[in-house]
Amino acid sequence: MLREPLPGRPLVRITAAAAGLALAAAGCGTSARGDTGTVKIGYFQGAVAGPEAIVAANGDLAGKVPAKIRLQPIDSGVAGMAQLRAGAFPFVSGVGNPPFTGAFASGTDVKAVYVESIDASGLAVNDRIKAPGDLRKVGVLVGSTLDFQLRGWLKSQGLTSKVQIASFASEAAEAAAWKAGKIDSVYISRSFLLELQKHKARVLVGSADIAKLGFAAVNMLAVSSAYAKQHADVVQALVCQISKAETLVKGPQADKYITPASKFIGVAPADAIAATKSYPYIPASEETGWLKGPDGTSASGRLAQNFKLTADFLVTQGRAKSVPDTAEIARHIDPAFWDKAQSGGCK
Repeated sequence: MLREPLPGRPLVRITAAAAGLALAAAGCGTSARGDTGTVKIGYFQGAVAGPEAIVAANGDLAGKVPAKIRLQPIDSGVAGMAQLRAGAFPFVSGVGNPPFTGAFASGTDVKAVYVESIDASGLAVNDRIKAPGDLRKVGVLVGSTLDFQLRGWLKSQGLTSKVQIASFASEAAEAAAWKAGKIDSVYISRSFLLELQKHKARVLVGSADIAKLGFAAVNMLAVSSAYAKQHADVVQALVCQISKAETLVKGPQADKYITPASKFIGVAPADAIAATKSYPYIPASEETGWLKGPDGTSASGRLAQNFKLTADFLVTQGRAKSVPDTAEIARHIDPAFWDKAQSGGCK
C-alpha cells in the first residue's frame, strides 16, 4: 500500500499523552555497548504489532541495538518516505512497494534491507458476484499496494477494460460503501475484510494468490543510504532483531513479546496478540529469495521483479515518469545485512 495504514493494521487515534508515553518508552532498556545515540524509525499504528514495535518494547531485543530506539508514527508510506528524505528519521518500517519504488524513482537515495511481510487482503464480493467475469466495478484504496495488486490481477484475468475501478480515499469509506450496497465488490485489507465477512461478504481472490502472479504487496524495512553507510552496525542490529521479533511472535512466547508492544500501536493487548499472531510475516527461510536471486545478485531477486512491476503501475498512474532499469532498481536493494545475519552476524 501507500501504507495508509498497513493492511491488518487499521489506523487508530491515540491521545497526545499516550503518544508521548510510547515515544519515551521506546528509549527504555535499550542501552548497549557502543551506544551511538538515538535512532528514529517511522512506523504504522494499528491492530498488528509490527516487528519494530516488538523490538522497541522488549529490552532483550532493543538492548542489542547500539542506539536508543524512538518510534515516530506515520500515516502513509508516501508521507513516511518524504519525511525520510527530509531527514526526519533514517528508517521506515512496513513501507509498501509503491511508495518505496516511487521514492527511489524520484531521486530518494534509499535501500530496502529486509522484507517484513506480505499484505493480507482480499476481494470481497456480494452474492451477485459468482466469478471474475461478473465483476463490473471494484472499490480500492487509491494508489495503494492494494490498488497495485488489484490492477495486476485484473490484467491477468483479461478484465482490465471490462471492470471499472472506484478509487476511495480511505478503506473505511470503501467498506461503508459496500455495506450500504453502493458497490458490490471491494479489494480491501484483512481487518476490514474480516468485518465485511460478518456481513456475508465472500472472498473471490486473496492477496496470497495474487502475489503468486508477481503482484505482491510487500512491506519492508527501508533505510537512508547515507545512514546505512555511516551506521552499518545499527542497521545490522535492527535487521537481526526485527527478524528475531517476527519469529518470536509466532512462537510459544508470543503473548509475552506482543503485550508490551501494544502501547505503541494504540490497541488493547488482547487485540494486538490476536492480530499479530496470524499476520503473514515472511518466514526467514524465504527472505533470501526476496532480496536476491539464484545468481546471488539483488537484480534477479523477487523484490527487484516486484519493483519493476510496481514502477509500471506508477507510470500508468502518472506518479512516475519512467520505469527504472534493472541496475537502478538493484541499487536500492541491499541483501548484505541479511547475508551477514545468516552467517553469524547476529551473535
